[in-house]
Amino acid sequence: MTARDNPIAVMWENFGPYHHDRARALAGAGHRVHAIQLFSRSTDYDWEQAEEVSYPLVTLARGEEAIGTLALARRLVAAVRQSGARDCLFCHYEKPAVLLAATILAMRGVRVFTMVDSKGDDYARRPWREALKRLWLKPYAGAIAGSERSRDYLAGLGLPRARSVTGYDTVDIARIRQQGDAATEPFFVDRPFVIAARLVPKKNIAHALHALARARSLGVERRLRILGDGPLRRDLENEAARLGIAEHVVFEGHCSSAQVSVAMREGLALLLPSLSEQFGLVVNEALANGLPVIVSRNAGAVDLLVDDGSNGIVIDPQDEGALVDAMRAVDRETRWQAMHVAARNSAPRGDVQQFVQGVETLLALPRRS
Repeated sequence: MTARDNPIAVMWENFGPYHHDRARALAGAGHRVHAIQLFSRSTDYDWEQAEEVSYPLVTLARGEEAIGTLALARRLVAAVRQSGARDCLFCHYEKPAVLLAATILAMRGVRVFTMVDSKGDDYARRPWREALKRLWLKPYAGAIAGSERSRDYLAGLGLPRARSVTGYDTVDIARIRQQGDAATEPFFVDRPFVIAARLVPKKNIAHALHALARARSLGVERRLRILGDGPLRRDLENEAARLGIAEHVVFEGHCSSAQVSVAMREGLALLLPSLSEQFGLVVNEALANGLPVIVSRNAGAVDLLVDDGSNGIVIDPQDEGALVDAMRAVDRETRWQAMHVAARNSAPRGDVQQFVQGVETLLALPRRS
C-alpha cells in the first residue's frame, strides 16, 4: 500500500474556491481526500459555494447553530475517524476546538499537520500569547506554510524547519486563467489599476487613493477599480470625493471569483499596499492573469512569488512616494509589456501543484515513535 492509498482528511473553517482548488489537486494526484468544514458559512468571507465536488465533504455545524468547543471538537474527531484517515491537514490551530481535536487525534496515532500563513511581522506579538502558541503546536507533526517567513515563525515557536514546507497559499492557475478568458483586451491607455480586497483597515486602501490622486497630478491618467466590500466603503468613497478623484474610482462591491479574474485580465497592475498581510492570494490570481503587482513588503507572497522589478514592484506600505513611483513605472507601455510577460511566466510558482508537492513531502516524513 502506498501513501496515496491512505485517506487524508483536510479541514478548513469553510470551503471556498481556494480550498477546493487544493483539495481537488490532491484528489487529482491520486490521494483519497476527505474534506471537512467546521461551519456551513465563513465568519469572515462570503465564499462562493461549490455546486459539486469529487470527494466527500462533511459540514460539522450548519447555519446559526450554536455549538460549544467540546461539541465541535468531538464532531471533528468523529469525522476524521469515520474517514479512516491516519493523516490530517488542519487549518486554524488557534481555535480551541481544533487544538483539542488535534491533541486527541495525535494521542490516537493520527498525524495532524497544520496549515499556516501567519508570520512574525504580521503585528506586534505579545510574549505570553506566543508562549501559549508553543503549546498549541505540540500536537502537530509538521506544517505546510505560506511563506519562508511563516516557516521562520513556526520555527521560533518550536516546530523544526525540517518538519515544515512551503506551498500552502496556492490557487488553481488553470481555473483562474480560464475565468479570465472572458475578458476583453483593452488598449494600454485604457487599463486601470485594480484593487481586489475586503474594505478593512489593514488593506490600507485610503493610502492607495492618496497615491492615485498624486500620480494623476503627475500625468498618470488611470482609473482605479476596487473590487470588494466592507465596513470602510462609505469612508473610502468620501475620501475619493475629498481628493477630487471620485469620477476616476469605481467601487464595484462584492465580486465573484470569475469577475475578479476578468478585471485582472483587463487591468494595468494590482495594488496591494496592505499594512498587514499574511500572504495575499490575490497576488497568485493577478500573476495567473498576467497582471503585474505592486505589493506591500509585508505580504507573505513577496517571499515566493514576486520578483521585484520584474513581475511586480515591492513597496513600503507606509511610503506614499514609493507607491506613486511604482504606479508611474507601470504606466510606461514597454515596461508594462515586459512585466506582463514576466507575471504570466512566474504564475506556476503559486499553483496548487506546489501544495500537492508540499503535502507529499510531509507525508513522507517518518512517523514519530
